[in-house]
Amino acid sequence: MKASETSLRNLLEGAKQFQIPLFQRPYSWKKGNWETLWEDLMSLYTAEGKDFYFLGPIVTQSIPGTAEGISPFIVIDGQQRLTTLTLLLAVLRHYLKKDDPEKAEEIYELYLINKFKKNDDIYKVLPTQDDRDSYKSIIQSKSAKDKSLKKDGQIYEAYKFFEKKLKTPIPNEDISLNYNKIKTILLERLLFVNITSEERDNAYLIFESLNNKGEELTQADLVRNYIFMKLPSENREEVYQKKWLPLQESFKSNLGKKDYVDELTNAFWFYLRKDGNTINEKEVYQGIKRLFDNSQNGVKAELNELIKFAGYYQRINFYDKEPEQKLQRWFRRLDRLDFTTCHIFLLNIYRDYEDQRLSLEEFEKIIQYLESYFVRRLFAGISTRSLGIVFNNLYQEVQKANPEDLVAGLRTVLLSYEKSKIWPNDEDFRQGIINKSVYSNTSRDRVKLILESLEEYLTKERVDPGNITIEHIMPQKLTKNWQDMLGSKYKSVHKKWLHTLGNLTLSGYNSELSNKPFKDKLHYLRSSNFTLNKYFQNVNVWNEEAIKSRADYLATIAIKIWPQEETT
Repeated sequence: MKASETSLRNLLEGAKQFQIPLFQRPYSWKKGNWETLWEDLMSLYTAEGKDFYFLGPIVTQSIPGTAEGISPFIVIDGQQRLTTLTLLLAVLRHYLKKDDPEKAEEIYELYLINKFKKNDDIYKVLPTQDDRDSYKSIIQSKSAKDKSLKKDGQIYEAYKFFEKKLKTPIPNEDISLNYNKIKTILLERLLFVNITSEERDNAYLIFESLNNKGEELTQADLVRNYIFMKLPSENREEVYQKKWLPLQESFKSNLGKKDYVDELTNAFWFYLRKDGNTINEKEVYQGIKRLFDNSQNGVKAELNELIKFAGYYQRINFYDKEPEQKLQRWFRRLDRLDFTTCHIFLLNIYRDYEDQRLSLEEFEKIIQYLESYFVRRLFAGISTRSLGIVFNNLYQEVQKANPEDLVAGLRTVLLSYEKSKIWPNDEDFRQGIINKSVYSNTSRDRVKLILESLEEYLTKERVDPGNITIEHIMPQKLTKNWQDMLGSKYKSVHKKWLHTLGNLTLSGYNSELSNKPFKDKLHYLRSSNFTLNKYFQNVNVWNEEAIKSRADYLATIAIKIWPQEETT
């Protein structure tokens, strides 16, 4: 490595290009960073004499150019500062155009572009693909009002920030800046240590060592970076455009720019666990790194497999992406139950389904058993803590139990579980439905789905959950009328049975029913369109015994909806 002190002028002059590689995250400086830089510039602006400001190291790697072309450098560390300073130069150029067009053109031709080059070689700084279009539109724009400006992303936000600062450096004060003085400060009085490595050095390993605190990059960033470091340089752009970018954009379309990274990381985590490996959520990058380092199939094949399973993950997690309506319905049910741990197992099942080793009917039966396993455990009050271990290993256990029939194999394995992994039997399920409090603000949609499932079983028709609410028959606040009906122990009865399934039903009149007396509620319940509420045709009293009796009735239906027996 070679190190030397340099100014921004020396760094940018000449036919050079500073390329931000794929292993760098997109531009991420925010207002706080811009404010700090601006305050430092203003300190230099107001200082007498020729003070300098040290902006830290710029670490680059020299890569071969051509006699007719540019001298390219990969930016290993310093992309945020370098990108920001060239954006500031672009803003300054726009302001100088009116008063000093020659200086404006000088900034453009010497420090923003390589004048006689073509295509992307024209730019002094070439950001990552995510930021490239926005950055290029700013460099090529003729003013801040240019219609060609792409007004999105942090790149544009930085441009807009400095555009405002150059116009009004101090809010509410009529102060104008000497733009030529600002130009001199930017080009001459900001100092860097320019550290340049040789082509033979591993740019990614240098980058990783400079970012070893793990604060700058997410695990998804690190995974992407490492994979592209492993790819031959001539293949990176094509693989990025055809493979990685579509994957990234599909996750963004589901979640937006802010949240997609965590979901993508989770998809990688589930992928690593699908074959029975125990991986900590914070060690996704290390797991992927080991996988690719030890692969016998090559980086491209391994990446194709990762992307394929990430696609399965999306269809299962974001059910609207699933083209098969029947599976979409099942995936939506799992989502409403908040039962996503089973997705680890379902990744392999989806692969078998895609490869036509499993029929749609068999896929549905598998999900039905999984749902039964979860719902029965829910009512039996069994902790969900062991589910991660269960689903990490389940596919291997099912294959071992019955490789020719995964449906039968799944049932065999689930029935064999004991203690914390048990699949509760019919009697334990029944007792749970009678006695377990299941309703809360956080579990509302889950309970609603269970009630909808009971209704669908009775009517044999799909229930539209649109305007339906859950009704507590014995209300959450007891009036004197209700206290009299429940008897002398009304407080303990209310506490024990309020949120149990026997006291819950579906209604379209929740706000109207509220805590009305039972005889008034009966009028609504008996005229309800829900078959579930026909039960109340012969009920006249609502107390502890009535709640238990209805729960027992619902349990008989639930055992059929969430069976342990072989389904036909």
